[in-house]
Amino acid sequence: MKSVSVYKHDGSPAGTVELPDDIFGIEPSMPALYLVIKAYLAHQRQGNACTKTRSEVDVSKAKPFRQKGTGRARAGSANSPLWVGGGVVFGPKPRAYNEKVNRKVRRLGLKSAYSMKASEDSIFVIEDFELEAPKTKKVEGVFKALGIGGKKVLFIVPDNGETLLKSGRNLPNCILEVANYASAYDIANADVLLLTRTSIDRVKESFQHEK
Repeated sequence: MKSVSVYKHDGSPAGTVELPDDIFGIEPSMPALYLVIKAYLAHQRQGNACTKTRSEVDVSKAKPFRQKGTGRARAGSANSPLWVGGGVVFGPKPRAYNEKVNRKVRRLGLKSAYSMKASEDSIFVIEDFELEAPKTKKVEGVFKALGIGGKKVLFIVPDNGETLLKSGRNLPNCILEVANYASAYDIANADVLLLTRTSIDRVKESFQHEK
């Protein structure tokens, strides 16, 4: 198992913790990670781009001008794609960009993202702490104490970390996510992965529940 230092919220050391090898110590699978991230980004697309065909544009269906004698090219209707204000040929229509990823591939991609951060020594662990009320400065102070204030941080909080979620959502370059819902994209895109002791247990439980 990989041993990672644990810090208090003021930056002082508080021992070490072991990260499970089956999640944080596997050989990362780049194909699985690619498929999972590609599917995640595809799911973010709204897919609401829409153009009108020549049968949908609101123009007169009458013949614009007589067939002969004008010197112009003959035209049968103003909704032709060749005309300004006419229909669009093969234009986009509302659609879903969702991509299906098998459960085993999704699990492997997520584990690969965690293992990549562990191999890069980009995982920080802090002791569990609670806030009585949402305080953005408190979370910002934790980041500065750990020396990760100017980096892109993914802070994975336990299920009961609602106050922490509210405290850090206004911080730039910071994403707070509940352990069960952290995505491979957010993990791979972050410079630093920050967890609490309880968050590590929640991550392990999330994989056990899918077996």
